[in-house]
Parts: sequence; C-alpha cells; structure tokens
Amino acid sequence: MRRIALLLFPLVLARCATVVNDQKEKIAVRSEPAGAVVSVECGTTPVYGGVTPAVILIERTADPCVFTIAKEGFAEQRVELERQLSRATKGNKVPGIVAGSLLGFIAFLVTMDGDVLDPVDAAQGGWEVGNALGEAPGNAIDRKTGAAYKHVPGTVFVRLDPLR
Repeated sequence: MRRIALLLFPLVLARCATVVNDQKEKIAVRSEPAGAVVSVECGTTPVYGGVTPAVILIERTADPCVFTIAKEGFAEQRVELERQLSRATKGNKVPGIVAGSLLGFIAFLVTMDGDVLDPVDAAQGGWEVGNALGEAPGNAIDRKTGAAYKHVPGTVFVRLDPLR
C-alpha cells in the first residue's frame, strides 16, 4: 500500500493551469495621447472598455478578441488579440509521465516471460497510453475553464495619429 501511495504522490502534487490562471485575464491598454475610448469585441466582455489607460478583464475562452482605441481628432486603431495555449498547461505533463511510466513498467513485467509480445514494445505502448490518460483530465479541465489559454499581446499600447 505504501508503494502505491508513493507512486500516486506526484499525481497529487501536479498542478494544472486552472490552479495558476483564473478564468479571466487582465489586459492593460494604454495610448498616446491618453484619454482614448476603448471598445471591446470579445466574448461576453462589455463593449465599453473604458478610457486609456485602462485594464480590460476578458474571458480566457473568448476568441476572437478585438480592441478598438479611438479619440476625437485621431485615427482609430484596432488591435486583434490572438488566443494561445498558456505555458501553465505544461503542469499537466507530470501526471502523464507518472501514469505512463507506471503503465509502461507494468506492461513490461507482464510480457517479460511471454513470446507473443516484445516486452519493450509493450512497455512503449503502455507508456503512451498511460501518458495520454494521465494528461487528459488536467487538459480537459483547463480547456473547459479557459485557464489553458492566454491572449497575446498581454499589454496593448497604441500611438494614435492625428487626423489632418
């Protein structure tokens, strides 16, 4: 029983992106000159984002996201945000490695004395299945909550050009 507990311990310590990231993220928006109105087209975020400098709170699941920054007497600018996978999702690899190693080792032991399957091939297959099974719950939760994503750029700065 202690051995099983020691093998499962890394699974308990593994952190997925949901632990690190909220479901929403803050995007700072600045302009030169300041005082420009920020309009937002992004998921359920309110259309009026405020006046620069501003911090816009957007859902990580939202895609596409576009900010329009406008001030009277200046040409407006649109900034598209690209949704990408967050580095925080790499934490999901820990339970995948543990489960893959465990299943691969078991597959190796089970096929060691048989002549039907090559033990090394069985271990490789066991590792691949265990790895996928170990990562799957964390990845699914992160995508569902939106914590798997981030928007780029994370900070927006625009220099507005005067109209002539």
